[in-house]
Amino acid sequence: MGFEVSTLTTVEELRDLEGEWLALLGRAEPDLPFLWPDWVITWWELFRQERSVIRDRLQVKAVRRDSGELVAIVPLMATERPAVGPVRVRGIGFIGADKYVTEQQAPLVDPACEREVGAALASHLGTADDWDWIAWEGLNPESDLARALGRAMDLRWGASQAGNILHLAPSWPKFKRRFRKHLKKSVRHCYNSLKREGLTAQLDVATTPEEIAPALETFLRLQTTLAQHAEPLAGFDRFADPVARRFLVQLCSRLANRNMTRVLTLRIRGLPVASRVAFQLPDCLYLYHSGCDPAWRKYAVATTLVAEAIQYAIDSGIPRLHLSMGADASKSRWDPEMAFFRRAFWVRPRLSSRFALGVYSWAGGGSRAANWMKSVLGRRFD
Repeated sequence: MGFEVSTLTTVEELRDLEGEWLALLGRAEPDLPFLWPDWVITWWELFRQERSVIRDRLQVKAVRRDSGELVAIVPLMATERPAVGPVRVRGIGFIGADKYVTEQQAPLVDPACEREVGAALASHLGTADDWDWIAWEGLNPESDLARALGRAMDLRWGASQAGNILHLAPSWPKFKRRFRKHLKKSVRHCYNSLKREGLTAQLDVATTPEEIAPALETFLRLQTTLAQHAEPLAGFDRFADPVARRFLVQLCSRLANRNMTRVLTLRIRGLPVASRVAFQLPDCLYLYHSGCDPAWRKYAVATTLVAEAIQYAIDSGIPRLHLSMGADASKSRWDPEMAFFRRAFWVRPRLSSRFALGVYSWAGGGSRAANWMKSVLGRRFD
């Protein structure tokens, strides 16, 4: 059985694919909201670059069996620097190249045919002549997909990032039995510190578009408040940028129409003290960014909010909860199962492409990606 790769270059083509895309998500069962069509389309509409110094072009790859069944979506874009002129550097990367908004990029592949999809993608990309390098995201080096890509491409592996999955119990008391001593003590402190002062925490969950809009405003205000009181480099407002803010509001509105958006607000005496945006996937609640009022920090309201989110997920019959990406202590303390996603890089084996990447890396490339490329490729371009 053969596999065919096509390139989608317009938002209209992505929207036409939505039904098949959702069916593929149902088979692959990823615990990441960043692979949903709403995320990819909204990101492209708001973050793509179209300037004289840089231009992005939509290059989403769709892989089908000979029968026509969609088995993979790879949300790629091609970036040219500069946009015009006889000398340009041309790279391919994943949609979601932003600062802290898209937490993990990855291909979406039917697990039943990873090897065939990888071979088809490598063959398709290898025959194209309009790019110099490709930066892969979200790969598992031990997967059939990565091995198939590696057989055709001289992949150079970069950094990895951890996802943090909690497998939930049927009830909160049963789930708490798994806690290590320090976590039990921490969770008890969250509730007892309030109880000693005659206070209780209440969780409000916004689920409808009418509820989500004002809850998002509260979340954004708490994000800003936390960033203003944080120690240098300890925290910052991820949605201070107007484009990032518009993205969040528009995305949450679109996903609310699918009953996927959740805004969790922890209140004490009716006051919002902590908030977290979450996305309810078919079998997983993904906890996205959070904000809290530093005035209530002594009560560990951020930890209380996570505990309340876990209880909400259990009560909703959701089997898994994703604590979001990263390996910081606020996640590792819950002893999650860690799934690792790695970056990989391939430059076309021709002098012009190697020279283009060398110039791009030497010039800084306008992003942290350039430094990563240079460190991964090392002396190859000396």
